[in-house]
Amino acid sequence: MNVVFGVDRNFLCPALLSAYSVVKNASRPVDVTIFGQDFTAQDIAAVEQLDRAVDNGRVRYREFQSETLGRFSEFKTKYPKITLLPLFLPDFFSGRCLFIDADTLVLGDVCELQDLDMNGHGIGACVDMGLVTLGEGRFLRPSLQSVLRPGHEHQKSVTRVLRSIRLGFLPGENYFNAGILLLDCEAIRNSPAGKELGDFDKLIPHIHDLPEQDRMNQIFAGQWLRLPQQWNTRPQIWYDAHSPKFRHTSAEFRDQLKQASRNPKMWHYIGGKKPWRAKPASQILLRRAFRDYHEYLALFEDETGLTFSV
Repeated sequence: MNVVFGVDRNFLCPALLSAYSVVKNASRPVDVTIFGQDFTAQDIAAVEQLDRAVDNGRVRYREFQSETLGRFSEFKTKYPKITLLPLFLPDFFSGRCLFIDADTLVLGDVCELQDLDMNGHGIGACVDMGLVTLGEGRFLRPSLQSVLRPGHEHQKSVTRVLRSIRLGFLPGENYFNAGILLLDCEAIRNSPAGKELGDFDKLIPHIHDLPEQDRMNQIFAGQWLRLPQQWNTRPQIWYDAHSPKFRHTSAEFRDQLKQASRNPKMWHYIGGKKPWRAKPASQILLRRAFRDYHEYLALFEDETGLTFSV
C-alpha cells in the first residue's frame, strides 16, 4: 500500500506523526513516502529515524522538485507549491496510492482502502463537510448584493461561491475534500480526465485558494467514488451528527455522520485550530479528537525518539 504525504518543512513534524499513526494501525506493511519541499539534512534525518523505528513497512523521503510543476510554477497562491502534489501523483506511482494531509491522525486500517472495490473510478474521496450547505438559499441573504459591490473585500470569495453553484458543486454532496484521496493511478493516467490534470490554463480556484482541490473536483465531477465519512472526520463531528444544518442532505450522508461520530477512522484537523499548537481543547465538542492526537504524540515520541516541535 503506497501512502503519500507532501509538505514543506513547516509541516514536517505533523506529517511524521500522521505517518506514524498510519503504520501503527495498518494490518499489513505499508510504504509511506513523504515528499518534501525545501527539507534540510536534519529534516531528512528525522524521516530516516522514523523509518528505523517502525516495523510494519517503511517511511522514506522523496524530494519534491520544483521543475515537476512545469507551467504550474507560475500560479500564485498563499500555500506552498507542494500543495499541488496530488495533481502529479498518477505520474509518480503505479497501482493505488493514498494521499493524506499532514494535519490528520489515522485511527483506522488504511489497508481497508487498498482492498476497497472502486467500481472503476480513478479517485475516491469524502464529501467536504464544510461546503455541503454552502450556497443554500438561507445563506444568500439580500445583503449579498451589497457584498458584491465593486471593491468589497468579500467580492472575490462570493464570486467563487456563485461560480461553484453554476458548476453544480454547491450546495449538496458533489464537492470532495482533498485531505484524503484514494487514487488508482493507472486508471487516472488512462482516462480522459487524467489527461487534463496538468492543464495549467484550466487551473482556476472556485471556492477557496485551493488550486489542487478545486482542480480535481472540476476534472472528476460526478466521476469519483464516495468514501465513508469516517475517513475524513472533523473534530466537531458530534455536533455535525446532531445538527439540523444537515437535515436536507441525503439519508446516506446523515447515516455516515453518525458512523463517523461513533467510529472515526481519520481525524482531519481542518482550519486554524491545530492540536500540535495548543493543549488538548477544553471544548467538549473537540476534546475527543484533540485528546487522541496528544495520546498518539506521547507514543510517537516514546517509540521513535523524535521530539515533536513546530
